[in-house]
Amino acid sequence: MKRKRQLLTINMSSSIAPRASVGFFRHQRARKRTRRMRTFVSSSFSPFQTKLGAIVYDSGYRQLFRLLGYPGCEREAEEVVSILANKNTRVMQLLDVSCGPGVVTKSIISSKMFAKVYALDFYESMCERAKETFERECTENSYEVVRGDVSDLPFANETFEKVSSTAGMHCWPDPVKGMKEIKRVLKPSANSDRDDWGVLFSTVVLPRKGRETKETYKWETNKPFLDREAVLDIVRESGFDEYEVAREDKAYILVKARYFK
Repeated sequence: MKRKRQLLTINMSSSIAPRASVGFFRHQRARKRTRRMRTFVSSSFSPFQTKLGAIVYDSGYRQLFRLLGYPGCEREAEEVVSILANKNTRVMQLLDVSCGPGVVTKSIISSKMFAKVYALDFYESMCERAKETFERECTENSYEVVRGDVSDLPFANETFEKVSSTAGMHCWPDPVKGMKEIKRVLKPSANSDRDDWGVLFSTVVLPRKGRETKETYKWETNKPFLDREAVLDIVRESGFDEYEVAREDKAYILVKARYFK
């Protein structure tokens, strides 16, 4: 019988969080500060923050991303494994940011290519849905579901070997701050290994810019970015040393990045 996983939140009481489960979370003072400051109240209502919204996203909405050029959830998970997993070892921990209801994350877990996968989302409804999905469909127990904010990740510096995010960045209020936080919790890549990429993320850009330019286009949360250069500007500003576009199709863009010590 599969062991049920604990849903972790960064604003929960420390008395209900076993020390072993959060061993590399920020030190106690930082957690207390976060609990005081972080209320998980979004600046604007999203239907996906409700339980029904999470079900709708899981059951059909996410699949519509194929119209934007996304290859589909199974293929997206395969790309994460292909680019980020080390084929010779399984000691790496991966953080999947903006996991939603786990439609991609479940296949990453099931690949058994990572020692442990941490699935993080801002909305409690998405975390609950992901937890249910993993308990139902994943035979591996090597995962944790964490509720948290990409702009203030509840992990210590250099915790993870790899970080992924599929269809998430355009939903973040501050993409640069989010990517800086991802870099903070990510371990540096090896200079000697040209295939050692630390981060893989996908997002959406305008499939046709028309007359829009960097000066005229005003990006807002949940809107596509102007183009590939707008996305790469975010990566550059976040402090990554190297980055490449791994794939593009219509509005879909997949980017890999890394930094060195």
